[in-house]
Amino acid sequence: MSNVSRRGFLAGSALTAGLVGLAGCSSSGTASSDPLAAPSADKYPIDPDKEGTTAKWTSEELRAGWTKVTNEDGGATLGVMDTAKIIQVNGYAFRDMDGDGKLSLFEDWRQSNEDRAKALADTLTADEILPLMFHDGFTSTAVPLDDATTEKLGEGLRAGVSRASANADTYASAVSWINAIQEWCEKNDAHGVPYMNSTDPYQLYDIPDNHCLVSSFEPELWKKSGRYTGRGWRAGGARVNLGPQVDIGTNIVWTRLGGSICEDPAANRDLTKYFGGGMQSTWGDDDCTDDKGWGTDSVAIMLKHYVGAGAVEGGRNDHNDAGKYDVFPGDNFNAHLIPFLDGGLHLESKTEKMSSVMPNYGIAYTDDESLGPIWGGAYNARNIGILRNAGWDGMVTTDWQILRPTDFGDRAHGVKDMTEARRFEKLLEATVDQIGGDWAVEIAKEGYALYEKDYGTDEALARVRESARHIFTVMNQVQLFDNPYTDPSEAKTILSDEKAMEFGQECSNKSIVMLKNAGNVISKSGISGKPKCYIPQKFTGASMFGGGTAGFSLAVDEEVANELFEVVTDTVGEPTGTATAGFGETEASSDPVYQESDCTRATADQLADCQYAVLLISSPDTGAGEGGGTGIFGAASEDTPADQKYVPISLQYRPYTATTARDPSLAGDIVDGVKENRSYNGKSVTASNESDLELVLNTRAALPEGAKLIVIVEATNNAQCFHEFESVADVILWSWASSGRSFGKAYGRILSGEVEPSALLPCQMPAGMEAVEASLEDVPRDVECYVDSEGNTYEFGYGLNWSGVIDDERTKQYKAAPLTQPETEVKPGDWKKA
Repeated sequence: MSNVSRRGFLAGSALTAGLVGLAGCSSSGTASSDPLAAPSADKYPIDPDKEGTTAKWTSEELRAGWTKVTNEDGGATLGVMDTAKIIQVNGYAFRDMDGDGKLSLFEDWRQSNEDRAKALADTLTADEILPLMFHDGFTSTAVPLDDATTEKLGEGLRAGVSRASANADTYASAVSWINAIQEWCEKNDAHGVPYMNSTDPYQLYDIPDNHCLVSSFEPELWKKSGRYTGRGWRAGGARVNLGPQVDIGTNIVWTRLGGSICEDPAANRDLTKYFGGGMQSTWGDDDCTDDKGWGTDSVAIMLKHYVGAGAVEGGRNDHNDAGKYDVFPGDNFNAHLIPFLDGGLHLESKTEKMSSVMPNYGIAYTDDESLGPIWGGAYNARNIGILRNAGWDGMVTTDWQILRPTDFGDRAHGVKDMTEARRFEKLLEATVDQIGGDWAVEIAKEGYALYEKDYGTDEALARVRESARHIFTVMNQVQLFDNPYTDPSEAKTILSDEKAMEFGQECSNKSIVMLKNAGNVISKSGISGKPKCYIPQKFTGASMFGGGTAGFSLAVDEEVANELFEVVTDTVGEPTGTATAGFGETEASSDPVYQESDCTRATADQLADCQYAVLLISSPDTGAGEGGGTGIFGAASEDTPADQKYVPISLQYRPYTATTARDPSLAGDIVDGVKENRSYNGKSVTASNESDLELVLNTRAALPEGAKLIVIVEATNNAQCFHEFESVADVILWSWASSGRSFGKAYGRILSGEVEPSALLPCQMPAGMEAVEASLEDVPRDVECYVDSEGNTYEFGYGLNWSGVIDDERTKQYKAAPLTQPETEVKPGDWKKA
């Protein structure tokens, strides 16, 4: 074994041999019985060990090109591309991030995450920090890195979202890209600050999304799903989850309810605690009993959208101007704090609290500004101050593109009359740490100058150093300072985990609600005799983000269907549609794609001798509540007349005209001294998928007398009315829409009797649209619910199993009266009027 220099300790063959012989003394001059005890702050910087000190670490060069260093005694695992970045102190290895040949406090993994973050933040200038205050991303994930990527990195971007969605098939390219990003940072950043890679929530192992999982009402299942999902995301290179979305969907026409959890504060609180705790901790076992806290599998969560987004006026999309107001006619704002204060601050995990929070786009509207200024959530210091005053010291990252206008419009709700520099200053005042989805350092410098003028040089520098500390703390929690690299061989093993796939199937089985089972058509004994059954082809369009392709599939897993039935289905012809460019794509494929008209439905003659029909339909889709809506967020076009801009969101398939909606609206812009009326009363809409209702009714009419009709409903955005078809169905299975293949298998296993339904409704199903209009936007579970032909009420927490209506410990706990106040004290922050 050759000797190595005091500077590097990894030169030559020592790299692969792994041990270096050095003497056992303490360079820090401290003595402790704990070999990993951290030196006091005044001991830094610390010189490396002298030659002859025994090493307490080994190293291995991985095929991916980086070197993995493992410290003894439970010390940190390190990763470097350049082995000269390793120094040894007290026998242990550390990353010399800034390359000065000494150990700084921020480089010392024996120190706390918070102390390391503060030590680095307190050395930085405002010019060094302001680029860190953006959480953007790159248009390319190719290797080698393109010029646009390296230019942005060179300007200081160190956080962003990747939509690579790494899985067992795509992990190699995702890992190669993130490792190239981290190598660039290691080589070029003066302080060695790594890149914090985040991801939008996406599914792995066919584990359903959170809004599907909630129907199980099993907290331990939620925790394990967080564990498996986070471990897989981390293996693919993501360290931060831009989620989960935990808004309470108290307005059941809310177009984003299908992306959140549910309408009940307690359920949202508990899923936050368990799923979030499962994701942030590293676990020593699959059952989540061995909690190791922050570790090698941890992914930081960013709870969104803080706060009140589920009470949006008209149920509209708050990305857009038409959906910018959240209203609280029931004076129930505090209930919307519960998932954050009682959930995120009390995780079922040693990590204890959510790492970060994303404020909402919307404005918490009141005439008297009692809920803060009439500004979007990220600008509302009063409400963000509630978190800070509750003792939370985490990172606040805004929702995307609120600093300046984009091609999708100006989402800076309530502050559009301010200059962009002034907007940045207001974000500083609100204690925001990062701007999401933007890269505008010059605007940040102008805004910082305004803050400096108003508050003084020392206060301004202290303010941005506080943001740097929050950002670096998250980086340390997910170990980016010590090992920013990802091992593709480990990713392959983790992402191909068969046990995780089995768990995903279990989750799907437990996320499907049986609403109706007249005469016990389906039961534990299953369906016998392999009867003839009509199962239509279900059309699925391509994702707006370019994921997946349009096509047709059966309602249930084809293999399971063929075991149960003699299947009669529709005829799918050649694709005749034209592709459109996905989000972020410059051009579409020239190959033809499937469209719904490429399928010819089975004839009445083909159905005449069927004993069963199994139909998969979607809930009614009437858009985002904006007349003339266009684009991926359904925004009304700029030339849409004001009297046509606001329309209902209907929960039925047939045409609906609002006659009992609130008029005038509670919220509205003041134009020339007059308050705008945003009411949709008197307006009409029709579901774009009214054909789903026709399919149910036409199939029922074509089936012979005595044939059984089984309808599977996959809800997309919100709740729905069942009065249009419930009476003609013998069985109704319901779930939130999920792209997981395991749902198709789960439907089949329920029909076969192999799986007993156990899920419960996570939201109320209204008796009709008048019941919807009579409810209050901010109050959970206040809707008159539908009663079906069997006498069952489609209430929150309702579901059937083989024995009838489910009544167990879950229903006792979650069907209790909805919570209205968090247990954590609500102490608003101070704010100034502009």
